[in-house]
Amino acid sequence: MKELMILLRAMQMYAQNAHHLMKGNTFMQDHSFFGDVYEQLDSDFDDVSERIIGLYGEEPLHLLTIMKSVVEKLVDAPSVGTLENKTFYQHQLHLEDKLCDLVKMIVSAGCSHGTEQLITEICNKAEVRKYKIKQRLK
Repeated sequence: MKELMILLRAMQMYAQNAHHLMKGNTFMQDHSFFGDVYEQLDSDFDDVSERIIGLYGEEPLHLLTIMKSVVEKLVDAPSVGTLENKTFYQHQLHLEDKLCDLVKMIVSAGCSHGTEQLITEICNKAEVRKYKIKQRLK
């Protein structure tokens, strides 16, 4: 679960940064898409963090530890705009795949029914975003 929380924070930060760096003819739709993405991910991060506190206490939310891990996840993230903003979408798709894979791993390892519902709903939202990204990349 902690790994999921860290990935969600990294994805939220990435999407918010991409939101700010959109440009070109597709600026409005791209800016709006990434704005929606980072808001969803922020809410998902909050839900998972609160679940972690309820299950494991406060220690997993040690801020410095979380931020170091987030930085590691963002090392290869693009942070400069590109033609038609496609590089941002490609990387977001990669992160969405990682998110769904991690959720599947947590569920298969075993968790409570409530936790399973929470994180599979997060994966469901990621799959919708993946569809939209793939449509945008055509």
